[in-house]
Amino acid sequence: MIQELGQLASGEYVFDRPRSHLHGDIGELLAEVLAQIESANADLIVRQVDLKRVVGKRICVETSSADTIVFARRQNRKGLTRFVVGRDPEDCSSVVVVLKKDEYSETYVCITAYVGERSEPEPWDPHATENSVPFWQTHAMIWDGIGFDSVSAK
Repeated sequence: MIQELGQLASGEYVFDRPRSHLHGDIGELLAEVLAQIESANADLIVRQVDLKRVVGKRICVETSSADTIVFARRQNRKGLTRFVVGRDPEDCSSVVVVLKKDEYSETYVCITAYVGERSEPEPWDPHATENSVPFWQTHAMIWDGIGFDSVSAK
């Protein structure tokens, strides 16, 4: 059964997808986040909503030359991801949601949702933009060392 996650400010209902990609305890925040988004009838919605209070920890952080960086292939990914070693997740007040309009109804499907700030697609991703490389040269996911196919140090 597909779960209803909430309703947009513009009235459309949002549902989880069969292979859910909701991160952590984000489900508890989604109704509040979705209620702040107007669809403007867009086919794809990518929004960062600031809830003005700490709602969790972000694991994609800005890096510096003092950080230790490794690259690893995450499960079900086609390319390597940039990771920073020895950093702690940071308090965050924002939630990012990616919604796709359902082709058969006036509803939306949640592609992903997470506590954090909007990032660029990774450079190897088919949806990469001209901003992907510069973003990922200065940001990384926090390394936890669990569930990776391959690792290489920089």
